[in-house]
Amino acid sequence: MKVMKTRARVVAVLTAAAVASASSACTTEPDAVDVSGLDLIITDTSDPQTALIPADSADVPGQTVINLLYSGLMYLDKDGNPHNDMAESVTQVDDTTYDVVIRDDAVFADGSAVDAQDFVDTWNTAVRQSLLAAHNFEPIQGYNEGQDTMRGLKVTGEKTFRIKLSRPTAGFIERLGYSVFFPMRSEDQDKLSERGEDPIGNGPYQLASWEHDKSLIVVPNPKYDGPRTPRNEGIEFKVYRDVDKAYQDLLDDDLDVLTLIPDERRTTFQDDLGERAVNQPTSSILEITIPANDSNFRGEAGLLRRRALSMAIDREKITRDLFHGTATPARGFSAPIGNTEPSRPQDTSFFEYHPDRARELWAEAEKLDPFEGTFSVAYNNDGSHGPWVRAVTDQISATLGISAEPQPFDTFKELRHEVTARHITGAFRTSWQAEFPDEITFLSPLFSSHSAANESGFSSSEYDELLQKAGEARTKAEEREYYSQAQDLLVEAMPAIPLWTPNAVGGYGTDIEPASFSWKPIPDYHNLQRK
Repeated sequence: MKVMKTRARVVAVLTAAAVASASSACTTEPDAVDVSGLDLIITDTSDPQTALIPADSADVPGQTVINLLYSGLMYLDKDGNPHNDMAESVTQVDDTTYDVVIRDDAVFADGSAVDAQDFVDTWNTAVRQSLLAAHNFEPIQGYNEGQDTMRGLKVTGEKTFRIKLSRPTAGFIERLGYSVFFPMRSEDQDKLSERGEDPIGNGPYQLASWEHDKSLIVVPNPKYDGPRTPRNEGIEFKVYRDVDKAYQDLLDDDLDVLTLIPDERRTTFQDDLGERAVNQPTSSILEITIPANDSNFRGEAGLLRRRALSMAIDREKITRDLFHGTATPARGFSAPIGNTEPSRPQDTSFFEYHPDRARELWAEAEKLDPFEGTFSVAYNNDGSHGPWVRAVTDQISATLGISAEPQPFDTFKELRHEVTARHITGAFRTSWQAEFPDEITFLSPLFSSHSAANESGFSSSEYDELLQKAGEARTKAEEREYYSQAQDLLVEAMPAIPLWTPNAVGGYGTDIEPASFSWKPIPDYHNLQRK
């Protein structure tokens, strides 16, 4: 019989809110949180890149925590289906108008009511301050008008407001379950930096502590009375710089939930973990993004080189030899959502391995403008990325006869800082999870002209118009046709090189009741519990 280790109890922790409440008589803060004696479920993470502001986060670790600390009008269940959360109702009046009624008992963690003004103020702040995820408000009337408030938002009562869109937008109700639409208190709109470190949310959990680069702890929010009631006493997100160490901790029962599997364990982890292993399709895509400021990839020569690089990569071999059935080669710029296959560009040959054609394209580019230096691909060491980046750069070197090398960064946060500051030189890995269950969740944030998450520099009014037409489509078939045409434009420009759609892989500890990963590649955290 296996002897279970006694789990160390977590020491008492006081949040920064306790300090703030002692020093400020102007603001009501939630009570300090004491986690001593709580049986926390421990999982792995990387430190969030940015502060915990719903509309100012574009990284998975940050959004994962934000989804626990805050709640929106809707929530998306593990299959991506929308349900009311803060909303009593969301009624579609016509093609572009939605009337919202907020639950009477909806409150923030400090006990203050969640009102219509909180939603409207939060959304307007996101657009006015151009926060990272503000592009998601683009369908609302007034988004592009440069005013302090969007005219498409109107408070009609303490608990009611109206949303008016500039055009019909497919799946808008589902979008309301995405974290960018979560509310903050109206009084916090002018102190986002403070609230980013010390959130006062309205979700199923509240922040107990956050020691950067080490650990972040959330515990159930006693003021939350929505549909996502936690089934555990709290969760500790433990920062790992070494995925192998995290995997060993899971085997040793020192980690309860693992969300990454080291590449070298992909052939054995299901045997190691048995029914505790997770390997399921999910809605995410991995790409190599080439920024527009790279002089080797500008103009006609740059277009030729981008396509050559894509055809120099043998995706089938890498997903077979390194990922062992836990990833599927990409054939377009979006990933499956649920059981629905995404649209594809007309010509998918550029996502296939054609070494002779790749060399021809590269040679054509050389005649126009000779390549200089080394082609690099940046990645973070605190994730399981090194082996596949090396495999990709080795294939590029062997096929095209150029110098291609990985460019490692120690942490995810360091890499993302260089990318978002536009300081990065060379290409870099990009991983994108679906924000809501619609294909535009990949095509708009990463490539539309108005998106702050567009890190390639690609801009096309024709592309933006096709996405707009897709949102106005009356049928799914029509919508998919516009998405396909939009991807044809991406194939021409190749602002990023799609590689594969990874499965959600991970595992549970021996005393954890498995709760399946959601339609995103993350556990259904509020349902985690011990046996």
